[in-house]
Amino acid sequence: MSIFNKTNIKGFYNKFPKLIIEMCEFKVVTVERPIRQDNNNVVLIDYYDFVKISDTKIMNVLVKDSRENYSKSYYYYIRDYLNKLRILKENMINVKLVFPFEKANGSLNLKKGIIYVTNDKQVVYMNLHSNVYSNCENCVAKPFCTYYLAKIVGEYRLKIGINKGNPAESWDKTISSLQSKYIKTKVIELSPSV
Repeated sequence: MSIFNKTNIKGFYNKFPKLIIEMCEFKVVTVERPIRQDNNNVVLIDYYDFVKISDTKIMNVLVKDSRENYSKSYYYYIRDYLNKLRILKENMINVKLVFPFEKANGSLNLKKGIIYVTNDKQVVYMNLHSNVYSNCENCVAKPFCTYYLAKIVGEYRLKIGINKGNPAESWDKTISSLQSKYIKTKVIELSPSV
């Protein structure tokens, strides 16, 4: 399993409200679990659950159909949790995109984060609100970060340039574009836990 983490940048955008990206978290994991063939589902999950999925133990259960290094009860507990979030269904990955939201003052606010399943069976996790690391300019994961950003932009044929010096700016634009395309213009069904 490969995990890469991406870090700290500040970005200001003229079309969007000012967003200061203090730190980021970036992970890529190869999927060994079956993926639904008709997999174009977009799921919204609470930000708390989104952050929880980045935990290595939960991420491993998401991508592997194996109880290796887990007790039987703990493995099924995590798998049931992912089923409840509608990320897994019938022991297969059931999503293409996952976006986090936060409840505030009776409304749902989309957060700047994404879980994306690439066409070549990689799970890409990006959280622009995370406080995992603090220096993007010298980040060793920056080449991987820009590579997977370009992969997402290419797979969705988005017209977004990739800023290799400050990829957080491009991640923000990409996430906003995908949220606008798949969430903000659609009627959405939220899981019963909301």
